[in-house]
Amino acid sequence: MLTETFRLFFSSWFIYLIFGMLFGSFLNVVIYRVPNGLSIVSPPSSCPKCGHRILWYENIPVLSWIFLRGKCSRCKLPISIEYPIVEALVGLITLGLFLYTGPSISLLIYIPLVYTLFCIMVIDFKTYSIPHGLNITLFIICVSGVLLNSFGDNFTGISLLYSVIGGVTGFGILYIIQAAGKIIYKQDAVGMGDLFLLGSAGILLGPKLIVSAFILGSLTAVISYIVPSLINLKKRKSEALYYKELADKITCNSRDTDEELDLLGLRLQLSYNFNDADFNDIEKRIFNNLNNKDIKNITILRLFFRFTAVENKTKAIEILNKFKLDSSDKANDIRQAVNEDLIGYDSPKDNFDLLTDFSKNILSGKLLKFLNENKELILKESFTDSVEDILKEAQLIPDVNDRLNFFLKYNRHFQFNGYTAEQKKIIEMIEENIDLSENSLKQIYLSEISYVYFKDFFFDESKKSFDCLLNVIQKERILPDTIKKMYNISLFRFVFYKQRLAFGPFLAIGIMLSLLWGNIIISKYYEFLERMFL
Repeated sequence: MLTETFRLFFSSWFIYLIFGMLFGSFLNVVIYRVPNGLSIVSPPSSCPKCGHRILWYENIPVLSWIFLRGKCSRCKLPISIEYPIVEALVGLITLGLFLYTGPSISLLIYIPLVYTLFCIMVIDFKTYSIPHGLNITLFIICVSGVLLNSFGDNFTGISLLYSVIGGVTGFGILYIIQAAGKIIYKQDAVGMGDLFLLGSAGILLGPKLIVSAFILGSLTAVISYIVPSLINLKKRKSEALYYKELADKITCNSRDTDEELDLLGLRLQLSYNFNDADFNDIEKRIFNNLNNKDIKNITILRLFFRFTAVENKTKAIEILNKFKLDSSDKANDIRQAVNEDLIGYDSPKDNFDLLTDFSKNILSGKLLKFLNENKELILKESFTDSVEDILKEAQLIPDVNDRLNFFLKYNRHFQFNGYTAEQKKIIEMIEENIDLSENSLKQIYLSEISYVYFKDFFFDESKKSFDCLLNVIQKERILPDTIKKMYNISLFRFVFYKQRLAFGPFLAIGIMLSLLWGNIIISKYYEFLERMFL
């Protein structure tokens, strides 16, 4: 009798709908907390605006949001409609899986797999990064599916060997694309999170279905990308021009030749991309200033990269010939230059290789020899990913400017590697440990995070920081570095990236489609080809 009741209970469609909606509420917690580096276990759910602890009857999926009219019961501020939408979608997806498979053992894999992919979709869409914890969870689920498939219900129909080949295939496809992007575009075409996503799914799907997952995900991405790309082409130049013109209007009374040359180099690159008439005049001013024998090596290196970016190799070599080999700090200058976004190659190694290539026939080969002998030293990374260790090291730095720059260096490091939660922790540490009431510190901080947020495509956060920066510089003297950041935002918007696309959500869609209907889709495609060509 108990067995029959148990069977009837798990054969009722509404049980899966309710179960899915309840889990949808939990997935909302995962989606909000994981990118922010917060625990998904504690503290209990609360209003993100006022901190009011949500009571059990205020946390009933979908219904509570409707009864509360989309507002917090205490502060009356709006609660995002995203929460009930996620709950309803997850409920419907769970119901759909039940209707597709029936009350089978495969649901033990399908449900957690789809829940994990759903979280990856939403988080990657919002943050352009896939948290490591979710990729690890996905890997564990897929390996569990393979074990269940091998020793129990063979619901995927593939062998253990094919699972291994599928994992290698999934990872390999995107690894090849990533490598090609590095060669052609000098930047990563896909992130490491995407590689592990497709590789983990390949373990469960096998080689045939993981290829179809990649194709389906790519087609979905292309279709979704077309419209925003067309809109973005119109916005791109106007937005870049806004930041450029804003920086052009600001007068910087710096008597430092190196700072003036840095600004001229940025203006040269922007003038080249905008086809401005003052390009030749800016170039002439640069070479007039270069006659000063006291120009720093870091400035020479920056200008070298600028002229390389505007495709003037002759001038780039002429500038590089001015590099002072007798400087005791030349290794640090080279390390600093290759780590900056001077040409659009985010990778220090790519910048170093470019510099090495141009050094072959200048300065009697001495610069090339120095680069080859000190490559490991120049490219050596001394970063820790432990936020606690970063704070401890920062507290040992006595000078507040150096401490701020130390924090900002790690902010850039985490941005480049896609560590969104760690980035937010760094921002919190800056605001807690640095007195930003001092004008120069506030300018450095706001201009830097405006640029880094823009690079990370968090446009709303970048705009908020930039608006604060504009308020500051209206009242105080503007720093040359602030103007550089404005030019850098303009340059980044116009040149380096036309439209960023989070590929993870589309890969997740492709994986789900292939898991459920991959064999049917492939079969229909073969039938179509036979009708067309046979």
